[in-house]
Amino acid sequence: MSVCFFFISVIFFVIGLVVLFSPGSESRIQSLRAAAPNQFSRPRPVAASSSAPISASNSMGGNRMEPVLKKLTGVNIGQRIKVPHPVKGELTVHVLGRILYNELWQQTRSAQSPWVTTGNQFAGFWLDGEMMLLNWLNRFYLLDTNDPLSDSDIARDFAPHAKKFAQSDQSAAVYFAYPPASWKIDDIGKFQITSVEGATLHARTGAIGRFIHASGDGGRALVLEDYEGGGEDCAWIGYQLKEEDIKPA
Repeated sequence: MSVCFFFISVIFFVIGLVVLFSPGSESRIQSLRAAAPNQFSRPRPVAASSSAPISASNSMGGNRMEPVLKKLTGVNIGQRIKVPHPVKGELTVHVLGRILYNELWQQTRSAQSPWVTTGNQFAGFWLDGEMMLLNWLNRFYLLDTNDPLSDSDIARDFAPHAKKFAQSDQSAAVYFAYPPASWKIDDIGKFQITSVEGATLHARTGAIGRFIHASGDGGRALVLEDYEGGGEDCAWIGYQLKEEDIKPA
């Protein structure tokens, strides 16, 4: 009886080998591997919108969804708004144009990993008086000075500090000097301009660039825009605002 069981076991073992090495078995194995979840494939959190007098949208985006503008949705070209200026006092300004920025990111740091939208979309508004009102995440800027930059300017004055900040996973306190102040980097990243309406400065639809956002003493703010093409590199300097300070006139 034990001899019979031994021969039956041998037969099943041989059948298993035939199935394993038969044509198509490699594709079946690869299919199983492909179906396994990737523990490193995690979506980036998308910032939620908070309620405010001049904002109307609370929609959430995602990296597989169409980007959604979450803040300053109540600001329109042609209207007048009130914004506080730390030096000039409260200003009533005319909105001349609007720029929509999509935030971009990579799921991995590999050079082959594509840049895709996070689902976050932010707005910049060109104001009379040659000023820019910009929102990014929960930060709001009134920028009133624009310095054109060359690639060598950026490589010398900004790139080493951005690299240091990036290598720390954006957690280090990185300071640098750029006239007229000393600055602390708050955020770095990449964007694509998806819409340009009305009158604007140095903005073209489809342009892709990197940014540095930094803060200084007394509520000062610096915004660097470093374009890969389709835009003009510049450093904006101005002040930080609170969302509730931006009001219709």
